[in-house]
Amino acid sequence: MKNFKKIAVVVLSVLVILTAFTACGGKSPDKLIIGAWRDSTGTTGYEFYEDGSCKIIFADVVVPIVNIKYTGDTVGTYSITKLEDDSYNVKITYTIYSKSITKEYKFTVANSALTLTDITDGTQTVYMAYVPAEPSSAPVDSTAA
Repeated sequence: MKNFKKIAVVVLSVLVILTAFTACGGKSPDKLIIGAWRDSTGTTGYEFYEDGSCKIIFADVVVPIVNIKYTGDTVGTYSITKLEDDSYNVKITYTIYSKSITKEYKFTVANSALTLTDITDGTQTVYMAYVPAEPSSAPVDSTAA
């Protein structure tokens, strides 16, 4: 009976330790991207939400396709793809000036930094985790009927 109790204690201890390691395991990159991110000036960035929607914040940025400067924010959607090399791509689609724009980036999240690498030209931009003054919920597209 003493040996049974010892074995039971060891087995339970191992199960508790394994459960703790499983529960503390890091989030996958597709979950780590969720949150608010801003560039070094704090004026341009992204907010990714769990439901696949996002908000893109611009500050005097030349909008692709229309080549017009834009300051403000817009809503869009995003999807994440895991690649064969275990890296991740994020595809972001939004509309500005009645033009639909889709951008695709390879991304990494490490040390509170989101690095987006444009898949068309290799340009890298680093965004830092950002805590808005007031927590916001997923954006609502006011153009949807």
